[in-house]
Amino acid sequence: MPTHVVTCRVPPYVHDQLRDLAERRGQTLAATTTGILAAALDDPTATGSAQDGAIVTAVRTVLAEVDDPKALMHRELAVVLARAVERRSPGYIAAASSLRTSVEAALSAQRCADSPGDDSMSALLDGLGLL
Repeated sequence: MPTHVVTCRVPPYVHDQLRDLAERRGQTLAATTTGILAAALDDPTATGSAQDGAIVTAVRTVLAEVDDPKALMHRELAVVLARAVERRSPGYIAAASSLRTSVEAALSAQRCADSPGDDSMSALLDGLGLL
């Protein structure tokens, strides 16, 4: 099967982990990295939660009861933002501010879905975070 070269930059600690894993497996660094990438593509959930830290765990806990479709969208967005903050991805400071807004939006959407008969004043107060 033909192959293609993929080049990426990783922090020194990631390189050290890959090198150590390759040595334990008795493989080259390239073969080990190829196997990890292929496994991640075959099962994206295999690598997601293992790398999640305290912020993602807290977001998942706070939003565990969310099941309304609008609220679910905000919950998933909040998880992505939490990962960006934890990993200090470019723009993580802005993501931290958006994370709070997204968590509040998920909770608000769920409250609205849980009480659909409320009047517009309750919806307004909820949207302002006063309920």
